[in-house]
Amino acid sequence: MQTHCYSLELRKVGTFALSLLMIGLLFSSCATRKDVAYVQTPEQVMTVASNGLQDARIRAKDLLTVTVESSNPEAVAAFNGIYWTPNQQYSTYAQQARTFLVDNEGNVELPVVGLTHVGGYTMREAESHLKEILKKYITDISSVNIKIQNYKYSVIGEVRRPGTFTSENTKVSIFEALANAGDMSIQGVRTEVKLMRENPDGHREIVTLNLQDPNILSSPYYYLQQGDVVYVQPNDAAAQSANIGAATGIIFSIASLTLSVANILISLLVK
Repeated sequence: MQTHCYSLELRKVGTFALSLLMIGLLFSSCATRKDVAYVQTPEQVMTVASNGLQDARIRAKDLLTVTVESSNPEAVAAFNGIYWTPNQQYSTYAQQARTFLVDNEGNVELPVVGLTHVGGYTMREAESHLKEILKKYITDISSVNIKIQNYKYSVIGEVRRPGTFTSENTKVSIFEALANAGDMSIQGVRTEVKLMRENPDGHREIVTLNLQDPNILSSPYYYLQQGDVVYVQPNDAAAQSANIGAATGIIFSIASLTLSVANILISLLVK
């Protein structure tokens, strides 16, 4: 009778130990609301200092489209890569023929105008600059429109949809970038987001951003630049679970085997 009771106690101890192991694995990935909230401030209304509006600047390897508008389309046709036929009908090059690559010196080769420097300019500045140049050829110009076609950035790490994204308005904040990537997962570290950037001079930098700090709104890194990479690091629980996930099967197998051996021994002792 005493041996039977002893065997039951051993079984209970084994089951309790296995339960504790499973509970420990479950709670190792828990996070509080404070860990996952952005821009934390106790104030209902707050004002953050501004560094001024930040517009994307044209840089080497950008692909630009340039469109010249006028009340007399024929007069500006050549500047848009358009060639008129005798019956006043016109044809255009394919889209890629009207896309211009900015070279390492910040220059583009434009129809009629030739080599033109636009590197370091915002699009509005480049448009004004080109409009002044075109006035040498024609005065009837309504507007000049320039767009960056390859304004891309990447978001990787602990987000729901990592990948490379293209922006049409060339002005994307760090939060918009994360939203496009499906937001951070619960395991993402909000206080240590890495921003990797290559500057126009080729210098590379890695910046750590705290997205829980309200002052992120006035950071010079709040808006992304072409080619930026945002990396969201996993928290400790996620990093540990990566190892635990690989070892969980082995752990439970060993635990199960240990309980089985204990049951066999207990059965032999009872007999």
